[in-house]
Amino acid sequence: MRKFGVKVWSKDVLRNEAFFQQCIDSVKDGKFSYIELFAQAGSYQDTSDKIKKQMKGLPVVIHAPHCGVGMDLGREDMREQNREMLKDSQLFADMLDASIIILHPGMGPEKKYLEESIYQFKSFRDTRLAVENQPYECCVTHRLLHGITPDDVKLFKNETNCQFCFDFYHAICTANSLKCPVYDYLAAFHNLNPDMYHLCDGDINGVEDTHLHLGEGNFDLKRFLNEFIDDGALVTLETGREIPQNIEPWMNDLIYIQNVEKSL
Repeated sequence: MRKFGVKVWSKDVLRNEAFFQQCIDSVKDGKFSYIELFAQAGSYQDTSDKIKKQMKGLPVVIHAPHCGVGMDLGREDMREQNREMLKDSQLFADMLDASIIILHPGMGPEKKYLEESIYQFKSFRDTRLAVENQPYECCVTHRLLHGITPDDVKLFKNETNCQFCFDFYHAICTANSLKCPVYDYLAAFHNLNPDMYHLCDGDINGVEDTHLHLGEGNFDLKRFLNEFIDDGALVTLETGREIPQNIEPWMNDLIYIQNVEKSL
């Protein structure tokens, strides 16, 4: 059986405490297998005591900040800023014994920007880092992203010895942007032996990462599970962009994907 995770943000412990507690309880009750904690930059000091009390001893994956909140490993002039933005992710990982910190590469259309992304990734000297494949461009800056192709990800892995988080929708968006066959693209990423996955629903012909709840799009989730996600793998349900009111939409996603899994 695959291990499905639910995603929370570190500041949810302050601004959305009921949802945060429901997510904690869902793991303790054996429904979700783990929590993926998005470590918002600058949140550790205010949230660490509460998060440690609630999450210590639970299986956890950490997600670092990305271009959507101002981090860009492709810029040489942001080296120290990026290091500072990553620091809280590393502190949470230390505290919660997390073995994976997902980190997005940077941006920029020229080779020098990709080389800078790889340099900064390597300079962090953290074996817990996992590169995540990206959509074609950043939805905030509309600049070309790194890690958009299987060759990019292979280069990151070879140069930095990092882990790999395979995001299905990012791969689909890029394949469609580049006019590549979607399932060939997914297979090429799967051949890189991902350490974990991000899964949602969406438009198989789309170029924008919409993070639909399961059943709201036209993804062939059964084929995704059968061909590209190995038994026992970590799979975060990265669904929904609404501000959570309660865990019910994500519990519905969990039930949906578990039923798909049972049908294999």
